[in-house]
Amino acid sequence: MSSLKTVVLAKIKYIDMANITPKRFFYAAIVVLWVATTALLLFRHYGSNQSVPFAANKNIFSEELYKGQWMGLYYKGEKTGYSHRKVEKAGDGYKISEQMKMRLNVMNVQKDIETFTTAYLGPDMKLRSFDFMLNSDMTMNIKGRVEGRNLKVSMETAGTKSEQVIALKDEPSLNLSVIPNILDGGIKTGKKLSISIIDPVTMTQERILLEVEGKERIMSMNVMREAFRLRGSFKGIEFSVWLTEKGEVLREESPLGFVLIKESEADAIQTGNPSVDIIAQVAVPFNLKLPYDTKYLRVKLSGINLKVLELDGGRQNLKGDVLEIKKEEIQSSKFKVESLKSPEEYLKDAMFIQSKDPEIISMAKEIVRDEKDTLKKARLIYDWVYRNIRKTPAITIPMATEVLKSRRGDCNEHTTLYTALARAADIPTRIALGLTYKDSYFYYHAWPEIFIGQWTAIDPTLGQFPADAAHIRITSGEIDKQMQILSVIGKIKIEGLEYR
Repeated sequence: MSSLKTVVLAKIKYIDMANITPKRFFYAAIVVLWVATTALLLFRHYGSNQSVPFAANKNIFSEELYKGQWMGLYYKGEKTGYSHRKVEKAGDGYKISEQMKMRLNVMNVQKDIETFTTAYLGPDMKLRSFDFMLNSDMTMNIKGRVEGRNLKVSMETAGTKSEQVIALKDEPSLNLSVIPNILDGGIKTGKKLSISIIDPVTMTQERILLEVEGKERIMSMNVMREAFRLRGSFKGIEFSVWLTEKGEVLREESPLGFVLIKESEADAIQTGNPSVDIIAQVAVPFNLKLPYDTKYLRVKLSGINLKVLELDGGRQNLKGDVLEIKKEEIQSSKFKVESLKSPEEYLKDAMFIQSKDPEIISMAKEIVRDEKDTLKKARLIYDWVYRNIRKTPAITIPMATEVLKSRRGDCNEHTTLYTALARAADIPTRIALGLTYKDSYFYYHAWPEIFIGQWTAIDPTLGQFPADAAHIRITSGEIDKQMQILSVIGKIKIEGLEYR
């Protein structure tokens, strides 16, 4: 580990936000990209339904899927990638595989993402095992195996491996674009289903709601075809699938403007360099010019369901549709952790926040040395993360141990590593996800909140301790809670009423 001589000499002084360039700031907005991409990839792969008894019938999938189906991926009308899906008989069950490749414009930098999914199912469509690999700025591999009523999951990235056991509420199965569930018993207008999905990234089971809205004619590969339009919702986001009576997928519309269209292999694999910047597309316009280090902000929110989000509490006060945010004043570090309800929740080791990893513990001890004061420890860790993690865009799901090794990343990496180090130093810490202001826009962002007698927002990516009032928290918690941001992206409107 590197020496902390400069950190010790600098001690706990504030860092000048003015030295951060706009480009560095925008790296923080990558948070919306990995969340949205995760949703795009996962809602299509992992599913179960405890009420539908599937028969061992190969015709549950279309003949095309046995041959392999190609689909072009588009974003805002521009070709950005493709997917290839295939179903094979494997013993008494099925092997389902999919490759997806996409190229995205992230702040005028072309970023490539590639995923591979393989799953093995029994004759009744029940999931036996899966393997999910994500290649982007780093390689992540997630493997899962069903054992009784448990799903054993292992995750490996950059040589770091984590394991977790998920207690299943439903018997797991896998569905490919919800085809088996919809086709079973016949597809017809008005048919509704509630399907439980296994999300190996968030380690939770969630539900997808589906409805067959009607039949319509759409153009597919220069031929007008009849298809049923399915509407679905997942974690507050909506998607659509156009499906023929035989189970052939002609089109999918996914979160944030992603569209999958059936194409020939030759057409599907043709990918250029997209010009539409995904980060700029989801920025939220704002009517006021906020100064650096805004201490008070009052805004009116619209376009979203305010009641289901974590907008009220601590520095934030929500009355109706008006949100008031006050930058915290740090007065004293003398408090009892016991004053926090369930402090162990904010000190625990987690799949991505490995606060009990030996290297994380060692680094935390090196940073804080013999310091006992909680506030001073929090500032020392904040200062070290800000100074030592290089600010670069990263399309990954960050793990604290990997960030400690790589020493680079955007707000997700900064926040994940800070949270792990702080917890290792016995500082209750949680991850906040929301929006922060820059140049007439609010951008999606992540930052830590520490408990020092009160929950206090800090920002080791931007160099703010505490964070200014132009940080709007939408939700907080582990990755499963962070996915709530999906219900906000592309919908929220923010009107400034007052600031100082």
